[in-house]
Amino acid sequence: MIDASKVLYTIEKATQATQKYPYRQGRVLRIPDASDILVVGDLHGRMDLFKKAVQLADLKANPGRHLVIQELMHGTQTYEDGSDNSHLTVDMVALLKCQFPLRVHYLIGNHELSQATNRRVSKNGKDLNQLFDMGVAFAYPEHTDQFLEAYRKLVEELPALILLPNGVTISHSLPDSTKMDSFDVRKLEVLPTTNEETTPGGSLHSLLWGRDTSEHNAHAFLEKVRGKWLITGHIPVFQGVDFPNPRQIVLDAHLDVGGYALIPGQREISPGEFHGLAGVLQ
Repeated sequence: MIDASKVLYTIEKATQATQKYPYRQGRVLRIPDASDILVVGDLHGRMDLFKKAVQLADLKANPGRHLVIQELMHGTQTYEDGSDNSHLTVDMVALLKCQFPLRVHYLIGNHELSQATNRRVSKNGKDLNQLFDMGVAFAYPEHTDQFLEAYRKLVEELPALILLPNGVTISHSLPDSTKMDSFDVRKLEVLPTTNEETTPGGSLHSLLWGRDTSEHNAHAFLEKVRGKWLITGHIPVFQGVDFPNPRQIVLDAHLDVGGYALIPGQREISPGEFHGLAGVLQ
């Protein structure tokens, strides 16, 4: 029997740990002290692949390692009433964040933004926000409103951009070329995020929803954030990992296999080794 009050407390503590990360400026994190970082693709409630990622990261045995998890909400795993149970993965990541508050980072995706702002996102004609709400109600019928508010507050604090000393940039996606000129990383360094930034045309919205992975567009984005290499998710990849251009790795972990990248946290990366840092969860 799940103790709802303990789970709720864990989510609230994870939110506080996210707020208190020392190298944070708004939704931008700078991680100066990691030996390496394991970045996992979009999970969308895939608890099985999340467990494999945690096993691979082995944070207890690797005290200098950080783990970046992205896009947990809105999955295909359901309760018997058909509602979405992806909140369970959020609960588990919150627990892991409490265990390793400085080394676990939950990166916001477009689905988290849609859920927190109650802006409709659908698939196969189904309202994913509604299915998520129904799943929370199924799991925590006596505390539904409290949990939905706790998830919303957590999402409000999630980082959107991670910058490393060696020029590696980690984000859920990148703005399309039509939005690149108006994209302003300084808007991400301010909390709370304004409504303008969460709607089409805002820098946060553009960062999370874009799909232009051309070499020219990736280069333009990296110039904006003063980066050299880009690791993203957002785009479904059946093989788990894709290399759309020489500077970018796209990861996905909600289909057949789970894509990840294990990257050095500080040392320089050569062009010949960058794509070789990616792999799939076994």
